[in-house]
Amino acid sequence: MADQSQIIKCVIFTLRKENVILPNALVAEIISVKELGEAIDAPGWYLGKMNWRGSEIPLLSYEAAGGEKISKVNLNTQAVVLYAVGKSGEVSDSPYLGLVMSGVPHVSRFTKEQIVLDDGVESDHPMVANNVRINGAKLSILDVDAMVEMVADLAA
Repeated sequence: MADQSQIIKCVIFTLRKENVILPNALVAEIISVKELGEAIDAPGWYLGKMNWRGSEIPLLSYEAAGGEKISKVNLNTQAVVLYAVGKSGEVSDSPYLGLVMSGVPHVSRFTKEQIVLDDGVESDHPMVANNVRINGAKLSILDVDAMVEMVADLAA
C-alpha cells in the first residue's frame, strides 16, 4: 500500500476539449453562475465579475485564453471557484477566481509515481503549468499562479 503522505488528492476538470488537473486544496466550490457583471474593453478570457457568497470575483475562460471561441455565459454555466494564492504564497487582491467549466469534475488520488511529465508536449496556453500523463491519460496542470497574474495585470 502506498504511503499516505505520498498520495496527492486532485480534481480533474473537463474544460471543453481538454482535461485539466489541480490540487483539491485549491478548489473552494463548484457553482452555477447566476449573475455576471459585464466586462467592458477586457480580453476575451475575462468574462466579468460574478457574485459568490457576497463577493465579486473574476470569472475566466480557459478556452478563450487558449484562443478558442466560447459560448455566452448563462444560468446553465458551471464554474469552479478557486483560491487565488499567488507565487509568493500571499493572497491576491481578489482571494478567489472563477473558471468556467463543462462536464462533471472528478476527485482522484494519485501517487507521485503515477504523475509523469509529458516531455514531448509543450503548451503555449497561458493557464497551463505543465502537461502530464497519469496512468497513460494526457492532462494539463492548471497554473493558478498565472491566472492570478493575468487578472492582476488586467487591473493594473
